[in-house]
Amino acid sequence: MNQKLSLKQSKLITILAGVLIITIAISVFFYIQESKKNSEFLLQNHSGKPDHITALKDLFGAADPSGKARVSANELSSIWFEQSFKLGSDDFHVVFAKTQEVDPQTGAIVEAHAQGVKVGAVTYKQTNGRWQVVSKQPKFGDFGEWGDASEVKQAEILQLSPDTIAFMIDTGAGMGGFFESGKALFAFSKNNWRDLGYVQTDADNSGICDEASEQASSGEGGSIPCWSYTGAISTVSGQNTEYPDLLVTRTGTESGENGVSVMPAKNVIYIFNGEKYIDASKL
Repeated sequence: MNQKLSLKQSKLITILAGVLIITIAISVFFYIQESKKNSEFLLQNHSGKPDHITALKDLFGAADPSGKARVSANELSSIWFEQSFKLGSDDFHVVFAKTQEVDPQTGAIVEAHAQGVKVGAVTYKQTNGRWQVVSKQPKFGDFGEWGDASEVKQAEILQLSPDTIAFMIDTGAGMGGFFESGKALFAFSKNNWRDLGYVQTDADNSGICDEASEQASSGEGGSIPCWSYTGAISTVSGQNTEYPDLLVTRTGTESGENGVSVMPAKNVIYIFNGEKYIDASKL
């Protein structure tokens, strides 16, 4: 009887030991795999700010000697611009990439008026004297027209909250004699970028007005009077502390309701709707 019990105990111990060994082996395997991933990510750091080819490799995994990366059959990526900035006590450096649509047969850029570029970014943080990758976002936003993005030398920075900033990038367009411009907002928070949309600041009707005939009414054969305004963006404290309302303080004149008179330009408020900033007066 004791021998049978001892045999059963031995078998049970053997089974439990086997299960324990398998469990430990599985845990060690996943630990090694995770350690490899972390090591690969941490190895992407540089003693100096990365050059364009290095940044493209960090972002897309590849780049040719000309400083471009073919990310798909109909997409070609290259560097848009780069800029250093400070958030709190930390120093960051971001390299923005633009991904353009190309003809897969000829490799030519698709140049349509409404065709912009996809914006991506690889962001570095200075740690112990080295620039370490903290985020890689191949595509997070949109910008531009005619298949390209305009040159940016230095983006203006707006502090939205203690932990969030926005790069304000000049952009604009014209149609039918009217012109407007403003800022595209790309926000950085918690080591990631997001596209916050467009805030209009300036406008004019210089393409259709006639200053000399300003007093004449359109019914008498004269053109409408000229108007123009410029604006500056600032934050307004409110319920949303991370993405506060934006006040556009405008100076100058704008069109009156009848279209043939001018009036002082009104200030406008932009609010964050959970995805982008929108003009509250147009809701």
